[in-house]
Amino acid sequence: MNTDSEMIRKLSIIFLLILAICFSNFSCGYNNKIAIGSDVAAKIEIFRNKNGKLPNSLTEIGIEESESGPIYYEKQSESKYILWFGKELGETVTYDSETKQWK
Repeated sequence: MNTDSEMIRKLSIIFLLILAICFSNFSCGYNNKIAIGSDVAAKIEIFRNKNGKLPNSLTEIGIEESESGPIYYEKQSESKYILWFGKELGETVTYDSETKQWK
Protein backbone atom coordinates (compact mmCIF):
# COMPACT_ATOMS: atom_id res chain seq x y z
CA MET A 1 0.00 0.00 0.00
CA ASN A 2 1.32 3.45 -0.95
CA THR A 3 1.72 6.05 1.71
CA ASP A 4 0.91 9.69 1.05
CA SER A 5 4.59 10.63 0.88
CA GLU A 6 5.28 7.88 -1.68
CA MET A 7 2.36 9.07 -3.78
CA ILE A 8 3.59 12.69 -3.63
CA ARG A 9 7.08 11.56 -4.62
CA LYS A 10 5.75 9.59 -7.61
CA LEU A 11 3.55 12.48 -8.74
CA SER A 12 6.50 14.87 -8.41
CA ILE A 13 8.66 12.62 -10.59
CA ILE A 14 5.90 12.37 -13.20
CA PHE A 15 5.46 16.14 -13.15
CA LEU A 16 9.19 16.73 -13.60
CA LEU A 17 9.33 14.26 -16.50
CA ILE A 18 6.41 16.00 -18.23
CA LEU A 19 8.06 19.37 -17.66
CA ALA A 20 11.37 18.12 -19.10
CA ILE A 21 9.60 16.76 -22.19
CA CYS A 22 7.79 20.06 -22.73
CA PHE A 23 11.01 22.08 -22.50
CA SER A 24 12.91 19.74 -24.81
CA ASN A 25 10.11 19.92 -27.40
CA PHE A 26 10.09 23.72 -27.14
CA SER A 27 13.81 24.06 -27.73
CA CYS A 28 13.68 21.57 -30.59
CA GLY A 29 10.81 23.54 -32.11
CA TYR A 30 12.79 26.76 -31.76
CA ASN A 31 15.91 25.29 -33.34
CA ASN A 32 13.82 23.74 -36.11
CA LYS A 33 12.21 27.10 -36.93
CA ILE A 34 15.62 28.78 -37.00
CA ALA A 35 16.79 26.09 -39.46
CA ILE A 36 13.67 26.51 -41.62
CA GLY A 37 14.02 30.29 -41.53
CA SER A 38 17.70 30.13 -42.46
CA ASP A 39 16.80 27.91 -45.41
CA VAL A 40 14.14 30.43 -46.47
CA ALA A 41 16.69 33.27 -46.21
CA ALA A 42 19.10 31.31 -48.42
CA LYS A 43 16.37 30.81 -51.03
CA ILE A 44 15.53 34.52 -50.92
CA GLU A 45 19.19 35.39 -51.49
CA ILE A 46 19.39 32.98 -54.43
CA PHE A 47 16.28 34.64 -55.89
CA ARG A 48 17.81 38.11 -55.32
CA ASN A 49 21.09 37.13 -57.01
CA LYS A 50 19.29 35.57 -59.98
CA ASN A 51 16.61 38.26 -60.49
CA GLY A 52 18.24 41.40 -59.13
CA LYS A 53 15.36 42.03 -56.73
CA LEU A 54 13.65 40.59 -53.68
CA PRO A 55 10.56 38.43 -54.07
CA ASN A 56 7.28 40.12 -53.21
CA SER A 57 6.16 37.00 -51.38
CA LEU A 58 7.43 33.55 -50.46
CA THR A 59 5.32 32.01 -53.22
CA GLU A 60 7.76 33.53 -55.73
CA ILE A 61 10.47 31.25 -54.33
CA GLY A 62 8.22 28.19 -54.23
CA ILE A 63 7.14 28.35 -50.59
CA GLU A 64 3.43 28.26 -49.88
CA GLU A 65 2.51 31.02 -47.45
CA SER A 66 0.09 30.26 -44.67
CA GLU A 67 -1.42 32.19 -41.78
CA SER A 68 -0.13 29.43 -39.52
CA GLY A 69 3.47 29.89 -40.68
CA PRO A 70 5.81 28.55 -39.57
CA ILE A 71 7.91 31.37 -41.08
CA TYR A 72 6.64 34.80 -42.13
CA TYR A 73 8.22 37.15 -44.67
CA GLU A 74 7.99 40.89 -45.11
CA LYS A 75 9.72 42.84 -47.88
CA GLN A 76 10.49 46.15 -46.21
CA SER A 77 12.23 47.88 -49.11
CA GLU A 78 13.82 46.97 -52.42
CA SER A 79 16.91 45.77 -50.54
CA LYS A 80 15.71 44.74 -47.07
CA TYR A 81 13.42 42.05 -45.72
CA ILE A 82 12.67 40.37 -42.44
CA LEU A 83 11.62 36.86 -41.54
CA TRP A 84 10.00 35.99 -38.25
CA PHE A 85 8.21 33.33 -36.25
CA GLY A 86 6.43 33.15 -32.93
CA LYS A 87 8.56 31.92 -30.06
CA GLU A 88 5.95 32.03 -27.34
CA LEU A 89 2.82 34.01 -26.68
CA GLY A 90 3.57 37.63 -27.52
CA GLU A 91 7.24 37.02 -28.40
CA THR A 92 8.77 36.73 -31.86
CA VAL A 93 12.18 35.86 -33.22
CA THR A 94 13.19 38.01 -36.20
CA TYR A 95 15.80 37.65 -38.94
CA ASP A 96 17.13 40.91 -40.36
CA SER A 97 18.49 40.64 -43.90
CA GLU A 98 20.89 43.55 -43.33
CA THR A 99 22.61 42.03 -40.28
CA LYS A 100 21.93 38.42 -41.32
CA GLN A 101 21.16 37.58 -37.69
CA TRP A 102 18.25 36.16 -35.73
CA LYS A 103 17.22 38.04 -32.63
